[in-house]
Amino acid sequence: MNQVSEVIATLVNYKAIIRDTLEYALDKDEYSKQAFELREKAILVELDQNTPLHQILKNSKENGEKLEKAIRDMHELIYGKESSIVRDADDGIRVDHAQKIEIFKAVLPIHENIEAMVRGLVNDAKKKNVDVKQADAVDRAEERLYRGVSYLTLVQALVKLFGDYNQARRENKGEESAASRFISSDIQEVIKGLNTVRVNNRILTDDTYKGTEDKVFLLVEYMTGRRDLPKDKNFGDEIKETTEAINAYVKAVEPSFREAFVPFMRELAEQAKKDGNVIKGDAAPAQKEPQDVEIDGEIDPKTGLRKA
Repeated sequence: MNQVSEVIATLVNYKAIIRDTLEYALDKDEYSKQAFELREKAILVELDQNTPLHQILKNSKENGEKLEKAIRDMHELIYGKESSIVRDADDGIRVDHAQKIEIFKAVLPIHENIEAMVRGLVNDAKKKNVDVKQADAVDRAEERLYRGVSYLTLVQALVKLFGDYNQARRENKGEESAASRFISSDIQEVIKGLNTVRVNNRILTDDTYKGTEDKVFLLVEYMTGRRDLPKDKNFGDEIKETTEAINAYVKAVEPSFREAFVPFMRELAEQAKKDGNVIKGDAAPAQKEPQDVEIDGEIDPKTGLRKA
């Protein structure tokens, strides 16, 4: 494994941890305390030690400072001791599901920015004829899973808000109210999150992924009144079909990710052991110009879109 592949491996591992933070946006009966504690430590270690991520952020100057701040803010929001969203209590991990939109707003831009960082390294390696095919394949497998998990959590939130919105309208005799307008604002935030996932996607020709994505955004158009429901279907039918499609997609791509990721990370660990240390930040190629590694500033956290 060459040095660039080693750096990419650490970044793919990191964005997988960021992706797994979306677990707290899923409605579940219980969450692993061990997983929470591991993520809580791992997210800051990569920033505080001389790792490839630390070095790239440092070399990227203002853009790097912005992304580091976003990561630390996300960590404090979700993993911090004063977090009101996720609490590590004596009887287990407790999650306030009313605040899941804050999770989306914090997590999605970070993952997209680190993904853009990996793409910068892969593209630079290709220009220099450095073989990073295996690293690139693992990264793409992680992206497929990330986008599936993102759609899963976002659509679950959207469906709940849509039901709450209609209930608020019914309680006000079909008219808008302060409650329905508040819920409508949350729906728009979730749609922004969905757009973040869609516009940054590199899975351009995969029929299964594109079919799932199409179903997600058809559901959005039905819910927002931009498209009429088919005459033979109701919202329940469309929600069920969309949810089943997302679940089937995630179920299909998760094993593929594990099969690519686990041996790749095992190889990284063996390489680090052979070298007598972990992969340090000086393994990361020096970035004389911040644009060599596309990070924060490319993805606008307010809209989820790439800035011009």
